[in-house]
Amino acid sequence: MKIKINQKSLILILNKMSSFLRSNDLITVSARNTCLYLYGSSFSTNISSEIKLSTKTEEANLEIIEKSSVQVNFGAFIKAIRESGNELLDIGTSNAEDLRLVINSSEFEIDIFAKDVDYHPGFSKGEQVGKFELEYLGTLFKEVSYSISKFKSRPLFNHVHFQSNDSKLLIEATDSHCMARHSDVTIPQNKFDLLIPEVVSKNVNKYFGKQGKITIEIKDNFIYFKTKENAIKWELYNKDYPNTQRLIPDKEKMSIYELELKSFKNALSRMIKLSDGGAYNTLVKLEFDKNIVKLINAGMGFSLFNYHQEILLLNEVSEMSIGVNPKYILEAINHLPKGSKVVKLVIESNIHPFVVESELISDTVHLATPIRMN
Repeated sequence: MKIKINQKSLILILNKMSSFLRSNDLITVSARNTCLYLYGSSFSTNISSEIKLSTKTEEANLEIIEKSSVQVNFGAFIKAIRESGNELLDIGTSNAEDLRLVINSSEFEIDIFAKDVDYHPGFSKGEQVGKFELEYLGTLFKEVSYSISKFKSRPLFNHVHFQSNDSKLLIEATDSHCMARHSDVTIPQNKFDLLIPEVVSKNVNKYFGKQGKITIEIKDNFIYFKTKENAIKWELYNKDYPNTQRLIPDKEKMSIYELELKSFKNALSRMIKLSDGGAYNTLVKLEFDKNIVKLINAGMGFSLFNYHQEILLLNEVSEMSIGVNPKYILEAINHLPKGSKVVKLVIESNIHPFVVESELISDTVHLATPIRMN
């Protein structure tokens, strides 16, 4: 192999792939005719990633001099390219003793262990089940992905549920303590019911960018996200996502508690910071009475001090006490529509899931589950 390429273009591609590949994973570098193919697969995340860089890409200054395919350590390769500086690089193989991939800059030379491999032909073409604007899809995932479970003991909830049926789009995530659920009307397209891993849902725009369209394909036991030059694939997770519609409460039976967003958000953030239990092990008691709400630490997560704060309500309410983890309310607040100034807690009782919303209309429902108090 022997190629010339602009360092900046190559590092941009490798940074995209670092969303899915770990430093100890392997990456295949294939110089073929007028294109450079980069392909890597991560066992830890069960994700494969491929990017095609063409000589037609002006910024790359790509020149294929000798064709071949080699496999190198991803962590070593990206470190070597990062250290090379923003200039035109000469990259090639050396067979002095062991096969090496040699990176030449104007100041120094770096070589890393390499292995001869067959050319990877790229991802297969599957049945197209959907096509979306990249910015739109990335925004949808961002709306709900904060609710993905961080615990690996329930792998079903380490995914975003993405479904299209009868021109209706549903995208949701839950860790059983909180849930975000977005529904929308979409153009007629094939039906699909997919589970999107957390690493994909959170990195769609980082990997593909925000411009253009992305197609969703299914073949055999794999799902593909593809653009003209970039693609990722992962294995289908064949489990049924639970029916979350039953969790959506009837607001007509619930009471609404309105608070000024900024002051409530600051109070919740402060309580998490002051808690020894951290974000996942903090219990706050909210006591609503007429035109105020009292925020009181309820023991769990606090050991060295007591905390108490009162915030004025924007409406007059009946008495209610409820235990909550402030992290889940805070996450919902951070994903309310831009420009929101009011937080509405729509509560049925101190044991049923409650809604966190703002004064602005949104197609996303944010739910949190109360914590039982003695």
